[in-house]
Parts: sequence; C-alpha cells; structure tokens
Amino acid sequence: MNGSEEDSFFILGFYEYPHLEILLFLIFLTLYLFCLVENTILIFIIYADSHLHTPMYLFLCNLSFVDFCITSVIVPRFLLTFLNIRSISYQQCLFQLYLYVALQSNELLILMVMSYDRYVAICNPLRYHVVLNKKTTALFVAMTWIPSLVEPVPIICMLQLWFPFCKDHIIDHLLCDVEPLLKLLCGDLTLMRILIRIDGALVGAPSFLLTLTSYVFIISVILKIQSSEGRFKTFSTCSSHLSVFSMLYVSLFCVYFLP
Repeated sequence: MNGSEEDSFFILGFYEYPHLEILLFLIFLTLYLFCLVENTILIFIIYADSHLHTPMYLFLCNLSFVDFCITSVIVPRFLLTFLNIRSISYQQCLFQLYLYVALQSNELLILMVMSYDRYVAICNPLRYHVVLNKKTTALFVAMTWIPSLVEPVPIICMLQLWFPFCKDHIIDHLLCDVEPLLKLLCGDLTLMRILIRIDGALVGAPSFLLTLTSYVFIISVILKIQSSEGRFKTFSTCSSHLSVFSMLYVSLFCVYFLP
C-alpha cells in the first residue's frame, strides 16, 4: 500500500447486528449529542462565571474540551457505518488515529494535573494559591498539550514508512486504532509493537504513577482527619476525579492489554 488518496480502508463497526442498525444508530447519536451539549454547557458556565476561574475548574474545562473533541473524532465517522458508509481513505484513517491518540494522551495528562491540584488543595491548602498561580496553571495546561501532540508522531511514521499494508483493508473496529491497523501489516511486527508500547508508556506510565502517588498522599491525609464528617467532606472534593481516573485506566487496560 503506497498511502495514496486512492487507497482506502473499510470500518466494519457493528456489522454483526444488521437488524439493530437503526436502534444502535439512534442510541449512539443520542449519547453523542448529549455529550456535546453537556460539555459545551460546562465550558460556557466556567467561561462565563469569573468565580470559577480557578485552577481546578480551568483544568476541568480543558478536560471537557478534550472529551468534546475525542467523541467528535470517533462517533460521527462511526455513525456512518450504520448507514453502510464504511470506506475511509488512508490519509483520513491516519489522521483519525493521530487525533485519537493525541487526545487520549492529553486526557491522561490532564487527569494527572488535576490529581496534583487536589493534592495541593488537601495536603498543603495554605500554599494552594501560591503553588497554583496563573502562570503555573497555564504551564500545566501547556504541559498536557505539547507531549500529547508529539506522542502519536512516531506511531504514524512507523505505520506509514515501515511496512506495506498487504492484507485486506478491513478494520474490524469502530475507528482507525493502532491494533486493528497492525493486523493489516505483513512481516515481523515484534519490534514495531515494542516501540509502540514504549511510545505509549512514555505518557501513560508517568501520568498513572504520578496520579496514583498524589492519591496515596491525599488518602493518607484524609485518614488523619478525626471526624468522619471532615473525612467525607474532604474526600468528596476529589471523589469524582478519582472515579473518572479509575474508569479510564480500567477501560484502557481492557482494550489494549487483555486478549
């Protein structure tokens, strides 16, 4: 495969359930629109209310924007498969893969930054506004975007330059992701898989370990609070973030590490 505009892939989606296509289309469309509306409202509220212009809410605004983008990268193209429009060009497929990996990496990094925000707020509250001032907050946001935009580049280069796509151009998945594309390559992919795992670990491992470390310190401080009401009130400030962190990493583990 030479990567020209004439080349194309075919995304199968939920092809096994042709009798449920209309129902599934409506369900995913409704969920997608709900996600767009929810994140748009949240971003608008944070932008409009000056009292919410704090590091915690600005990080949350960034997370909502990433969520908005990543669903828009995946779902509209996926919905077309229910209309039997499954073809996607080679360049569009790689572009979708780039955006998906970049946004997924940014989500991991912004969750890491948010955990540090909660760590400072709970473990060192008197220095919160000194540590997380406007300059530091802007720097943290930039730190989430720069690595995430760079991280997919080696993956795209390897897919584009190392091997020809010599097998059927059928992607048995919902989008152009790394693993489905690797199945279309010929030759020994061991080294390539190792390099892709290392590339992903450069973002995923530090973000996971630093987030986990922040919560170890947070929980240790919470356990030292004598009153149960105080422990509950303190934990409630980070419980939603902890839930998102847990669900995201569990889902990533199930998708990429389980058979």
